[in-house]
Amino acid sequence: MAITDYSYLDAADATGRVFPTTVKPSRIQVTIDQPTLVSTTNSLTSQRRSLGAHRIELDYTYAPMTANEMQPFIAFFNAMQGQGKAFKLNVPKELINDTTHIADSSTHTSTASYAVGVREVTVDGFGNNLSTAIKGGNMIQFSNHDKIYIVSASGGSDGSGNCKIRFEPALLTAITSSQTLNTFNQDIPMHVIFASDKIQFDVDSALLYGFKVKFVEQWTN
Repeated sequence: MAITDYSYLDAADATGRVFPTTVKPSRIQVTIDQPTLVSTTNSLTSQRRSLGAHRIELDYTYAPMTANEMQPFIAFFNAMQGQGKAFKLNVPKELINDTTHIADSSTHTSTASYAVGVREVTVDGFGNNLSTAIKGGNMIQFSNHDKIYIVSASGGSDGSGNCKIRFEPALLTAITSSQTLNTFNQDIPMHVIFASDKIQFDVDSALLYGFKVKFVEQWTN
């Protein structure tokens, strides 16, 4: 048996660093942050300007687990040096998948090229003439960058199965007609860091471990 190669832990590319999935969280809390500058006038009306930023935060809570189940989480946190290194978090598909509309493995490809700042992209591969081909609130990801976008309104499809998707934030990276969406029957890889430099867990008299952890989207290194 070969000696273990640990180079993936120090690589610039975070692809090889994947948060453990041997135990699934019992609860996930989702926070979406879209900061806005707000000023209030003397007449108590407000002026607002969006900063255009967008970030997803996830809080995972786990059911009590054994020491053997807990150890991979402790090891991974220390390997990431707290918040020091970005990694991939495979968000459970149940969180991103609307089973009524897009619980499929189909390839949905952009029908054109779109520039940074665009909020509407047309993709193919949906059913024909659907009143709702994709539902607002879903998470999507394009194949050429890690950012996760939120579908901001439900969209229908035409007779060819093309669907225009409206999402937030606006595109942070341009896409071409070769880019595809994530498939909706698989977990979606989110590029994240830990929200804290500390890991904390409890151990009860039965030697079962209680554990919570928070992740912050970090769509680039």
